[in-house]
Amino acid sequence: MNKFKVLFSALSLFAASSVSAGTLVLDSFNYNPELNIEATPDAGFQVANAVVTSAETGALASYELTWLTGAGVDTAKGNVFGSGSLSYAEEPLSDGTLEISYTLPGLGSSLDFSGYTDFYFDVVNIDGSGGFDVMLTLEDSDGTTISASYTVVSTGVFLASFASMSPGPDFDFSQVVSATAFIDSDGLGDDFTLDSVGLVPEPSALAILGLGLIGLGLRRRKLV
Repeated sequence: MNKFKVLFSALSLFAASSVSAGTLVLDSFNYNPELNIEATPDAGFQVANAVVTSAETGALASYELTWLTGAGVDTAKGNVFGSGSLSYAEEPLSDGTLEISYTLPGLGSSLDFSGYTDFYFDVVNIDGSGGFDVMLTLEDSDGTTISASYTVVSTGVFLASFASMSPGPDFDFSQVVSATAFIDSDGLGDDFTLDSVGLVPEPSALAILGLGLIGLGLRRRKLV
């Protein structure tokens, strides 16, 4: 039993060190000033926008929150309770969407995604049986786009594989000018919370384990 514990500890440390060396945290939602937007059924407030800056990469995060239907408001908040997480909430009879687009400031600036094979979402809470759907779209410097849709139904680290995105053959991962996540909850009154988003070099079991350990470390630092 003791040998098993030692082996598991060694494996965990190896996974954490190997993944942390190659993992890029694109955004941990530590914004200054904090993000706090809401969309309501009232005319003129069905779409709410905000632009904030990622503390990790300096990328601009452009938010578009859209109220679709129901009898309440949809909200998106960053730095909830100072923890540095992104919280999305719908009233019980409401439905909406949230779009987040990452770009670097400055003409001709780009994000280097070469060497990475997956975009990750660190999901710490889902309130709703259907989870949420996300369409991830990347655009490179010559206007080529690739995209794919994913369904997230449980907490933990969700990996969105670049290999599943299309069309893709001529896409330049070293010159990504925007990365956009369009998130649609799977029903009325659904909530979710993200701790961070970013890139990982390969979708292996060790990578998932390592990201889980990294996520725990990030959350502890945010709560201090």
